[in-house]
Formats: sequence, structure tokens, C-alpha cells
Amino acid sequence: MTIAQIKYFIAVAKCLSFTKAAEQLFITQPALSRHIRNMEEELNIQLFVRTGSGIHLTPAGISLFEGFSSIYESYTGQVARAEKIQAGLSGRLKIGVLSQTNIADFMPLIYHDFQKNHPNVDLWFTQGSFSSLLDGLYAGDLDLVFTLQFEIERKKSIVYQYVDHSRDHIVLSRYHPLAAREDLVLEDLKDEKFVMISPEDNPESSGLIFDLCKRHGFVPQAVYATSLEEQILWIEAGIGVTILDSRCELKNNREVKFYEMDSNWDPSLVLCWNQHNYNPLIAVFLQKMNEVLGLEDEEIHGIEE
Repeated sequence: MTIAQIKYFIAVAKCLSFTKAAEQLFITQPALSRHIRNMEEELNIQLFVRTGSGIHLTPAGISLFEGFSSIYESYTGQVARAEKIQAGLSGRLKIGVLSQTNIADFMPLIYHDFQKNHPNVDLWFTQGSFSSLLDGLYAGDLDLVFTLQFEIERKKSIVYQYVDHSRDHIVLSRYHPLAAREDLVLEDLKDEKFVMISPEDNPESSGLIFDLCKRHGFVPQAVYATSLEEQILWIEAGIGVTILDSRCELKNNREVKFYEMDSNWDPSLVLCWNQHNYNPLIAVFLQKMNEVLGLEDEEIHGIEE
């Protein structure tokens, strides 16, 4: 039995007329009669009683009509929902944001515009560490992630687009002795504790900082925090110095000073995703973000052939 047969049966049962049902279904009456007859033979159940004055459902036909109506309604609803998801018109998009990263200046604009145009799409947000967000992309638990470019530019299957070209800064408490200076360079930090995130959570940044400091003639005195939150807490407490990008939430803290510096990596904010994630809402969100932020000319990087 096919879905088409169920559809034909329901139409005849509602109209109690092969002629009217055939007109609604845009098929000929003989063809419709043949489909119903084949259905009765396949089920070995008489569905209709045919009389000179018309047709009516048998008790078995009434039972099947009630059951098939529910099944067909569920089927058409599921198909319509799947088509909307395929077209990017409904579903859920799971978005991760790197902890302590400020997106308040642009995300509300994207969110409200997106929801206005796609009210049946649920945008779900979470935050996490570098490693947890990357794991989420690979596992399919996350569709999109806002993070820093240098962290993901060499990750297998991860593609990305620039969102904001941010800069790195030397960061320390305003009560730190060095905070009295107008400007700082990396060499000024050779005797300071460098607060870094543990390589277990962030394998890229500590190595990059070590390499940069060595190029400036010293080896940093590293102390390791277990997370971005802990790293920031130590800086707020006046324990050591660190390097952070300009989108870090800590930049809004007036008790902390940021000194712009040059680094040999790119700390820009990017939006990235797994190249093998085929959720059509990724492209829909990307298009809306580019439209709202004027990023239509930005390229997608990291695509593997």
C-alpha cells in the first residue's frame, strides 16, 4: 500500500462520491476506482458499499478512515516540516560563543533581524572554552562557533569567515606597577608572571606566546589557569600579566588596563563551522549576518577539497 492510495481512500471517504473525489485529486474516475479496488484486494477488506444511490463506508472502512486520516495528517505534517528544514525555514541552529567574548555590539541586530524573517527557527546559544567548542563542532553538538581565528585556522574540516578584525593587547591590573606607564612593549614584561590558559584547554595560545617572547629576547615566567574565566580572575586580582584580544569582556573593566601590541598571530573574531555539517540553516544565518554587518565581500577560509 502506498501513501497515494491512502490519500485517494480518504478523499473518497470524505466525498462519498468517486466523481467528486476524482475532481479534487485531478485524476479520472476510472483510475480512482481502480486504485480503491486494488486497495480492497490488497487488504482483503471491503471499504465501500456501492448502491444505485451512491456509496457509503463499511464498518471496516469507517475504522480505516479514522486511522488513516490521522496517519496521513501526520505524514504530510512531517514532510512539510522536513521541507522547511531543508530550505532553512525552520529547525534549530546551535551556536557556541567563546567564553568572555563580547558579541553584544552586533549579535542583537542579527538575532532580531533573523527571527523576524525566520520565526520558525530556534537560535540556541551557549558559551564554552576553546577546546569544548571545537569538540562540539566535530561531534555535531554545535553548528556554528564564534571564536578567535588563530585557534581554528589549521583545524581539520573547520572553515571560517572573519567577523571583526580585532587586535591583541598586553593586559594587567591598573594597580600593577607597570600600569603607570603610557605605553608598554613586550620586553617590559620579562620579569613578570605571564598568566596563560592551560595547554590542555587551549593548545595554541601558550605556544604562540612563548615563541613571541623568545623573539623579544626572554622566556616568559608562565603560570597556567584552567580556563579563560580563571585567567581573567587572576589578572583582576593583580596576579601577573597576560595577552588578550580587544573583544575580551575584560576590556570593559575599568580596573584593568589594555595596551595595544603587535603579535605574530591573528586574534580576529571569526564565525566557524564544520565543513561536513550540512544543516542548511548555517548558510541562512551566514547570509543574514553578512547582510546586517556589511560583510558580503568576506571570503570563507579553510575549505578542504
